Amino acid sequence: MLAGHAVAGAQDAWSGEVIFDVTPRQATESQWDYLPHTVTYETNGEAWRILEQGTSFERVWIGEHGAPTHHILFHFLGHAVELEERCTGEPIAQFDWGPAPCPWNVGSENAVLFVSDGPVHYELNEQSKRAMKRSNWDRKHFELPNGYEPIDKPGLAALLQSLGRPLD
Repeated sequence: MLAGHAVAGAQDAWSGEVIFDVTPRQATESQWDYLPHTVTYETNGEAWRILEQGTSFERVWIGEHGAPTHHILFHFLGHAVELEERCTGEPIAQFDWGPAPCPWNVGSENAVLFVSDGPVHYELNEQSKRAMKRSNWDRKHFELPNGYEPIDKPGLAALLQSLGRPLD
């Protein structure tokens, strides 16, 4: 019965796209290459998708509002991997475009959005917002695409370490 209520409530939830500019916080200049320049948040009111675009990378985050986990998809050096992460804590602040997705934190001053990604921290500043009808989203837009290899954090660390070794 609860699942039906969540879906019914999602019909009234905001659906659309918000584009954010990124401001580094507590990041050294050497870490700036690993920060996204823009972040695009998309939601149909039930599921969400985040696209981070940086100087030399693109990363996609996919999840559902209220779900215990979300997925991070990224490519590097010929590898396409999917990392599943747990959502922590209670749902955070509600904005006029809906609830913030679970990987984001909300600051206490003026409801500023923050992202902590390992040692790198950055602030999201709303650039534009566009509402969109739920029916306009492609049916598979918020689903995990094929072709990504599931990996856990120890496996990812081992892969990164092996890629960093000099070839003999």
